This record gives sequence, C-alpha cells and structure tokens, in this order.
Amino acid sequence: MTARSKARRHRDEVGEVLAVHSDRPGPLVVGIFVLVWALFSGLTLINPGENALFIIGPIATFALIFGLILLYISGERLVVCERGLVIGSVAPGLRPYVVRYEQIVPGSVVPVTGARKYGRETGHSGFPQSTVRRSAWTGRGVHFVGPSPKEARRHNALLAPLQDPPPLSIDGRWVWFAGTSSTPPEQVTAQIAQAAGSLARSVGAERLAQLAQATGQAPVRELTGNSADAARQLPGLR
Repeated sequence: MTARSKARRHRDEVGEVLAVHSDRPGPLVVGIFVLVWALFSGLTLINPGENALFIIGPIATFALIFGLILLYISGERLVVCERGLVIGSVAPGLRPYVVRYEQIVPGSVVPVTGARKYGRETGHSGFPQSTVRRSAWTGRGVHFVGPSPKEARRHNALLAPLQDPPPLSIDGRWVWFAGTSSTPPEQVTAQIAQAAGSLARSVGAERLAQLAQATGQAPVRELTGNSADAARQLPGLR
C-alpha cells in the first residue's frame, strides 16, 4: 500500500494529499545490503550439494530476507495534506501517524539539515522513537512541536507505545521530526505553510494563520551537534 493510499484513509480529517516525501536509504546503504547478500550467497557455493536446489534455495532465501529488510527500512514518509500531516512508515502492516495543523505549535516548524547530529544535539539518541522518524542516513528533515503519539496514532497498538518518548517541549508537548531525504527541507516547510495558510483563510482560524506565517519565514537550521544550541535551533525544545 502506498503513502497516498494510506493517507486517503484519513481524508475526512486531513483532506487531499498535496505532496509525499520519502526518507529512503541511499545507494551506499543499498549497496551494503547487496554486498552482504552476495557474501552470504557465496558461502553456499563453498560446498554445494549435488542438487541445484541446495544452491538456489539459500540464495533465494537470503534475497527474500534482505529484500524485506530493505522494504521496511525504506518505508518512512512525510505526507503533506490540505489539513494536516501523515508521518511514519507505510511498510506492510505498519500505520503512520496523523497530525492536524491546529495541533502544531506555531513557530515550532523549522527545516533542518545536518540531521545526523540530531541525537547528539538533543541528547535523545535512543532508537526507535515514535515521534522522531529518522534513520542513520537521514540528513534533512522537518522539526515541529505537536500532539502526543497516542493522539496521533489513530489506532490501538500493542508495541508502538513502548517507543513513545516523554514530552520534551517547554510547554509539555511532544517533539516531532520527519526526514525528507533528498528534498530540501525548506521546500517541505513552504508546502506546509501554504497548506496551513489556505486552511486558515477558509475557516478563519488565527492560530492557523500564525502557523502559516511563522513556518513560511522559518530559516533552515544547520544542526551543530552541540547540546547548547538545541533550544535555539529546534524551537520549543526544552
């Protein structure tokens, strides 16, 4: 199931999809997976059996295993919709989170580069976290302060709450981060600002207008990895 189809499940709440941004691993990570698969497959040829199935079987099994791992680690998406965001993995069996624009704190949405330093700068590098959607290869993304993961989950889950971090913002809310891969993060925040502004004009909500204005003016934040810079570079962070 694609990100658009999963977002359409929440169309009544977030409206139509405007843009989809993925956070897939790059060629280096994919290449490592291929090399490991080739190594494992090569080991089966050291002492192959007389039956061809003893060669083809393990090679196909390793391909399936590594293919599934790649599928799941490539599933992260940030979907910008008319009335909110859909964030998280769209891999089979997993469900992303839903955050409406009115749940986002105005002024907290900023484009971020240098995201590999995110854990070092915030002091919260534990993996995985339900509200911090980043991987080892994530270099760019969008930071904001919003609702709890429980509010955004939209379904009952057994294991997902174990990944929920505590509220880390200065007003007791939750810090969110979503990777944007090769897409410049300022392009994503501009899309969010435009969507929030259009919604503000249609419903006459001042909070949404503030969100749109602040988000549209937010400069790119290049993370330093220094915890002393966290509150300045990531608005709302305690």
